[in-house]
Amino acid sequence: MLKWLQRIAVVIFSVVVALGALEVGLRLFWWKRLTTPRLEDHPIYHHRLDPHATFPQQSPDFHTVATTNNLGLRGPADYGPKPAGATRLLMLGDSFTFGVGVNDEETFCALLQGALDRRGRRVEVINAGLGSYSPILDYLALRDLYLPLEPDAVILWFDFGDLQDDFFYARNLRYDAQGEPAACHPNFVDGRFNWRSYLGDRSALVKYFNNKLIRTYQKIRILGLRGYARAKLRGERAKAAIAKLPGTQRGRVDPLHYDRLLMIRDRSHLAEIQPHWERTASYLVRIRNLLAARGIPFALAAYPYGTQVGPDQWGKGREAFGFASGVTYDDPFAFELLEAFARAHGIPFLNTYAAFVGAREQQLFYDWDGHFTPAGHRVVADYLQHDPATQAFLRRLQ
Repeated sequence: MLKWLQRIAVVIFSVVVALGALEVGLRLFWWKRLTTPRLEDHPIYHHRLDPHATFPQQSPDFHTVATTNNLGLRGPADYGPKPAGATRLLMLGDSFTFGVGVNDEETFCALLQGALDRRGRRVEVINAGLGSYSPILDYLALRDLYLPLEPDAVILWFDFGDLQDDFFYARNLRYDAQGEPAACHPNFVDGRFNWRSYLGDRSALVKYFNNKLIRTYQKIRILGLRGYARAKLRGERAKAAIAKLPGTQRGRVDPLHYDRLLMIRDRSHLAEIQPHWERTASYLVRIRNLLAARGIPFALAAYPYGTQVGPDQWGKGREAFGFASGVTYDDPFAFELLEAFARAHGIPFLNTYAAFVGAREQQLFYDWDGHFTPAGHRVVADYLQHDPATQAFLRRLQ
């Protein structure tokens, strides 16, 4: 019996050592590629960046540096109570607004701030863009964190990937006694604490098991082994291949579950987009109402992806999402959907699409990463300074 107990102890010890070695190895060689530096889970706002942090942004396209202020927002300027006589313009958005791939002074928020400073305008442009933020998280953060900053106007920069973000965040929502959304907890799914999600955020081994084994198995079940292999040989994400399957082949799988950019493919997907758009639109209305109750002007703004601007914009990275190189996907139905919504709800709509198309001789989107280059940020900043609809909106700041 003693020998058997010794053997069992040796096996358990060996397994623990092996798992520990795997954890260390994955943290060294894999974890950093999946973890945004200093990005922290948050029990109310899902995730936030650490305040007063400086971290590199690196990809095959760029090597830049980002800093955060006292609120964990982009840029070195700290914000507290609004100074007497000052005016504040709050920009809500995701990683495009944050400025992934460019330095602090190259974001369109910083460029607009510089232009206003040169004109002697006492306006503070607050960049509240955070990676993977969408109307659900923007609503919660605006309600609790940004309204105390006393913004005089708010622009929300809608990203066509927001539809998928809201699709997932809706499952993380927790509600108060009145049925109103109170928090978006990353480790609660459909009202229950999810241990696999919790451990995946803290263990590289669990995260690898979830992302590389379980999810791969799920994709192979839908595509079949041959379909999965063909997608990989084409350099296409399995998610994109699933999203392009006819509904009869996908079964009960919602295409938005796998396709972040479903909203910009073509108008044949409108029936699949509509129920998800209604969810996201409801949070845009909540944001409008929250601001209207305080007399704060609100505008909805949108920008295109490289695939919508030109055949060589976001040239290589697009292929992983199922978009062909050398093709412009210029069906404007997604912009039309946003514009019709804004008009119906009395919200000014700022559409930068034409400005990007007019400047497409420059590289406006990184080839692999797909975010704005410094030139892309300049397009947005120039648009904000010269577009008549934008100027009419910004005159409310005076």
